[in-house]
Amino acid sequence: MRPRIRLGSFAFALAVLAAPASAQQVFEGTLAETDPALPGHEERLADRFTVEAEAGQFVTVSLRSGEFDTFLRVTSPSGVERENDDSGMATDSEVSFVAEESGTWTIYASGFGAADLGAYVVTWSVTAVGETETFTGRLSSMSPKGQPYDSTSMELDGGTVILQLSHPSEGYLVLSAVAPDGRRWEGSPEAGSTTLTVPGAPAGNWTVWMAGDEGMGVENLSYTLTAIVAEGGAAEVVEGDLRDGDMQLPLGEYADRIEIEVDAPGDVFIDLSSEAFDTYLVVETAGSAPIVKRNDDAEGGGIGASAVSFTAEEVEGRTGTWTIWVTSFSAGQTGPWTLRVVR
Repeated sequence: MRPRIRLGSFAFALAVLAAPASAQQVFEGTLAETDPALPGHEERLADRFTVEAEAGQFVTVSLRSGEFDTFLRVTSPSGVERENDDSGMATDSEVSFVAEESGTWTIYASGFGAADLGAYVVTWSVTAVGETETFTGRLSSMSPKGQPYDSTSMELDGGTVILQLSHPSEGYLVLSAVAPDGRRWEGSPEAGSTTLTVPGAPAGNWTVWMAGDEGMGVENLSYTLTAIVAEGGAAEVVEGDLRDGDMQLPLGEYADRIEIEVDAPGDVFIDLSSEAFDTYLVVETAGSAPIVKRNDDAEGGGIGASAVSFTAEEVEGRTGTWTIWVTSFSAGQTGPWTLRVVR
C-alpha cells in the first residue's frame, strides 16, 4: 500500500536504499578551442570516447556540464547516429536505447554552439534487459480530431520500461502510454522513430497509443512497437496536497518540503505529477558541494509533470539527507500531487 500523507510545514522522511548498480563508465573532460570539429557539424567542437556494448543491452548515455549547453551524439558500430541537445527543460543531454548490435560504440561530447566550451562529465550505463515484447500494427483508426491512431495493451513486469516505436515514414508520430497506476507518459516524437523510457515503472497492464496528424501521410501507416523491461529499481511513492495554509514561497506559490535519505551512490530519478496544477520540482543534494536541480515541465510529461535525475557520479560525495520541494509554477495553485523516487 502506498503511503498517503498531508504535508504542511513539516518534513516527511523517505529512505532511499542502495540498489544493484548497472555497469557504468564515467568520462570527465574539458571542451576547448583546440579540440576537433564534430563530424558533419563544423561549427561544433567535440571530444570522442569509445565504449563496448552487446546487442540487446539497455544503454543510457548522459552528457552534463555546469559551464555550457551540451550536445551529445552516440554512434553504433555500423554508423547509426543518435543525438540529443536538451534532455527535458535542462541544457544537459541524454539518450536511452536498446543496443541493436554488438561492438565498439562512439560517444561525441560536444556543445550546442561554437562558444559552448568548458568542463563536462559523460556517463555510459549498460543494463541487462529482461522481458521483451514486439507488436506490429497500423494507424487504421481516426480520432474525432482527425488524427490517425492505433492502440494496444500489454502486460509488463516492473522495472525500467522502454517503449520503442519505429515506422517507415519521415512523419512524426506521438507515442504515449498509460501505466497500471493511471499515470500517462509521452515520448518526444522523432522522424521515423521515438523512444519512451519510464524508470521504476509498476508491473501490470499498460495501454500504449500511437498517433499522427491528419494530412501528414501517416494514415494507415504500419509501425513496429517494442516493449522492453530492464532493471530499474522500485519506486518509493509519496502522495500529498498543496492547499491553503501550506508554506508559501516569496511569489505566493504553496510548497511542501520532503526529506529523503540517500544512503549510497547510484543513479537517482525523481518525478512529480499532478492533474490539478502545473508542477514545479526542486531537489537539493546533501554534501559540502550540493547540487540543486529544478524542473517545470518534464520532457513528454506536459504541464502537470516535472522530473530531475542524478547520475551515480553526481551522487558520489553527496549522500545523506536530500531536500525536495514540491510546488507549482504559478502562485496560489492547489491540489493533490504524486512524487516518485527511483533508484
